[in-house]
Amino acid sequence: MSRLIRFSTGVRAYSQVPYESVPRNRYNAKRSAFNFKPNPTHGLVHNPPASAPSLKKTPRPFLPAKDPRISVLADTYKVYSPEELQDMPLIVGYSQNRDYSVDGETALKIQKLRNENPGQWTISKLAKEFGISQKIVNVIAGTNIQRRKQLDGENLQLQANWSKDKIQAREDRRKRVQMWLRNEY
Repeated sequence: MSRLIRFSTGVRAYSQVPYESVPRNRYNAKRSAFNFKPNPTHGLVHNPPASAPSLKKTPRPFLPAKDPRISVLADTYKVYSPEELQDMPLIVGYSQNRDYSVDGETALKIQKLRNENPGQWTISKLAKEFGISQKIVNVIAGTNIQRRKQLDGENLQLQANWSKDKIQAREDRRKRVQMWLRNEY
């Protein structure tokens, strides 16, 4: 009797998705901004969880006059005397004295220069010329309607050259911002 030897030459069909050790992504793993390496912090890291406000943290104006927490938390609501405040360290970045150096005459000069030639007399140039901050110049000069229309026209010309992808990206960005504001994203 002759023996039949069978060899299995068929290929088994996959019924499942094959295993991927590194999943495929849409970004380049080597050059992507998402490929950041965490910087380990040395020492103890205190990162408390977000929680509801405590009753102990209620501001004094919101407490009733005869509330027992006022006496218990007296140190929290302490008011310092001027002598004690003199010994305390200064807060960096806080300007105590406001600048009231702009008088009516200077304000009129700023408005006149800005209205005559807004292209030449920009907010930053006026601020340097009169030695005041750009915020103050912005408040004094206000918005020039003609200049605003000119800039809007230039922006429309630039937007006319945008590709469909760029227009779609801008629209998606606007939608994302609206979703953030509504706490939906």
